[in-house]
Amino acid sequence: MTTELPDFVALRKRYEDENFSNGARAELRRAAEPDNLRLIPALYRLFPGQRPGDRHLRLAYLLPSCSHAPNAKSLGAQLAAANIAEARVLQVARSHAPLDIVQLRRLLVHAKPTVNWSEFGKMVWYWSKHSKRQLVEDFYIARFGPAKGEKK
Repeated sequence: MTTELPDFVALRKRYEDENFSNGARAELRRAAEPDNLRLIPALYRLFPGQRPGDRHLRLAYLLPSCSHAPNAKSLGAQLAAANIAEARVLQVARSHAPLDIVQLRRLLVHAKPTVNWSEFGKMVWYWSKHSKRQLVEDFYIARFGPAKGEKK
């Protein structure tokens, strides 16, 4: 397994490329949890010449759930804007692997966010208590930010 940080935007482009078939995309979407991807050929097409580890599995599992835009708001802010219940965001933060990623994907499917894959990919790659806390903080800051006219 390589520990080198992948180019997350290039990964998203590889997924969207016409050479990456609709069938391969469907295989990734149908996986019930990240570990199920180990027996799916599409995973190995996303990461050619590599032995995918848990980090790769998380990326591939979430890849179909959100598109890319370089100037996208943080995921937490987008979940707040999509009126996702705070209990669901906290559930992701309090859960342990692999349930936390499964629940995160459910939120992504519901909210349909457009993320900056440079930032989002890094968050998923280094998924930890810190990443979860950042997600929760971004959510609450966006949800309960100052009212119009108030100073921050």
